[in-house]
Amino acid sequence: MGNKVNSLVEIKHFLESGNLAIFCNQQIIITDFEVFGDAEYAFFIEEEFCRISIKKHKDGQLGYNFEIVADIDTPLNRFRKKISRKYLIQSILAIIGVVLLIAVLIAGGYLLNQHHLNKDLRENGIVKPIQVKVKPHVHEGKFYNAYYTFKYKNRHQSKHLKLPANTAQELITPNGLSLRDNDEFLLTFSSKKSSNHRIDFKSPTEKQIKTYRARILSKMDTDSSNIRQNNCFLNAVYQTKGISAWADIYYQNISSKNNKNHHRDSYQKLMQDPKIQELKSNCDK
Repeated sequence: MGNKVNSLVEIKHFLESGNLAIFCNQQIIITDFEVFGDAEYAFFIEEEFCRISIKKHKDGQLGYNFEIVADIDTPLNRFRKKISRKYLIQSILAIIGVVLLIAVLIAGGYLLNQHHLNKDLRENGIVKPIQVKVKPHVHEGKFYNAYYTFKYKNRHQSKHLKLPANTAQELITPNGLSLRDNDEFLLTFSSKKSSNHRIDFKSPTEKQIKTYRARILSKMDTDSSNIRQNNCFLNAVYQTKGISAWADIYYQNISSKNNKNHHRDSYQKLMQDPKIQELKSNCDK
C-alpha cells in the first residue's frame, strides 16, 4: 500500500445468513450481519483509505468491488496531490522549456540567415528602380495584392506582396502612403544571387517623390494662390521629418478608424511640433 508493503484483503460472506466479515492479513477488521443487498464498507490499511462495495445485480447475484480511494482528504492523499502538482508543474516547465528552445533555435536560424542575406546585399548589392504592380492574385495557395518582377543575367525574379489596406481599400506601404499601380521604389539585389533581393518602400525614386508630391498637393487644395507655399512646406517637412510625415498630411482628413497610423490626429500632432510650425511660418511669408 502506501509504504509499498502488500496486504491481503479477504471477504467472507455467508449468503444464507447474510453474515459478512472482512479480513486484512488474516485479521478481522469489519463484521456485519444480514447483508443481502447493496452495502459499502470503508477502512484504512495503514495510510490508505479503502472501500469495499457490494452491489446486487438484477439476476440476484452479488458483485464485490475493492478500491483505494485517492480523492478523499487524507494525509497520504494530500501528500500525493502535492507531489502530483509538483510533477505537473515540472512537466509544464519542461514542455515550456522545450518549446522555448525550439523557438530560440528557429529564431536564431532565421536571424543568422537574415544576417548572411544582409551582408550579401551590402557587399554585392546592385540598386535599381522597380515598379510595383497592384493586382490581387493567388500564388502557391496564398493571396497577395501586389508584386514586382525583374530580370538579371537572364534570370527572372519576383516578389509577391500582401500589403495592409485601409477602409477605402487603398493598399498602404510601410512609408505610410498608399500604393498605386506602377509606383516606383529602389530595389537592392545581390549580383551573386539575384534571388536575394529587397524593396525599400521608404526609398521612393525621384520620379515617385514627384508623384507623391502631386497627390499630396491635391489633398491640400492647392491652386495658383498657394502652390509656392505648399511646395515649400512639403519640401521642409520631407527634409525634417521624412516621407512618413507626408502620409500625415495626405491623410489629414481621415479618422484613425479608417487609416491606422496616419490620420487626422497624427496630422494635428505634426502641426503642433514647434519646428514644423516654424517651417510653415517661413513658407507662408
